[in-house]
Amino acid sequence: MNYRINVFEVKGSDSNVKAYANIAFGDSLVVRNIAIVERKDGEGLFVDMPSYRSNEVDEHGYPIYKDIANPVTKDFYKELTDNILEAYEKRAELGKDGLKVGNDSAEPVFNVSVTPIDREGSHTKGLARMYIEDSFVIQNISVVEGKNGLFVSMPAYKTSRGDYQDIAFPITKDFREKLFGAVLDTYKQEREKPREERTAQAKEKVKAKDDEFLEVSDRDSLPFR
Repeated sequence: MNYRINVFEVKGSDSNVKAYANIAFGDSLVVRNIAIVERKDGEGLFVDMPSYRSNEVDEHGYPIYKDIANPVTKDFYKELTDNILEAYEKRAELGKDGLKVGNDSAEPVFNVSVTPIDREGSHTKGLARMYIEDSFVIQNISVVEGKNGLFVSMPAYKTSRGDYQDIAFPITKDFREKLFGAVLDTYKQEREKPREERTAQAKEKVKAKDDEFLEVSDRDSLPFR
């Protein structure tokens, strides 16, 4: 896989977040707001992928954090987090070029899955996932019904200023059209399936998903992103 990591140091802050990293897959898509965090006990750094604090709690009553974008294999998780920490340590010498992995800037190979949503009064008609080379997933991609028909909305976060910024988004017009077209085509295919079949498939996906969360003691003090 070809990607580039750029690190942006957080200066003048008492937060345990030391920097944020962006990952550009080829020259086609970027994922940002990946936090490089110092552990509370001071024993090193860890990488925290973009996530949100859900309304769910675990058996101990602690909040459950759900990743928005994350590696899906152990091998790629180790490769990516190791490279992010390396990019942080070498940030001064790497400069604006960042840490490059791979030899070219070809478009990443991807596939999508979409779960239609039947919710009365909601403009969100489906939720999609994008899998990059079966190694990295971007979730919370929405299919939304607007005044001019369906459109695709990438996952975003609300800033302290009150506006929204995308966490993951296509860089080029061509790749945007390719990705959004794939999401909408898959949504329409899924909508044509009987509701019972779609419900059963959705339950299987939830059952098969094995979310990995960081220790609450580490993540609970992270700033809202």
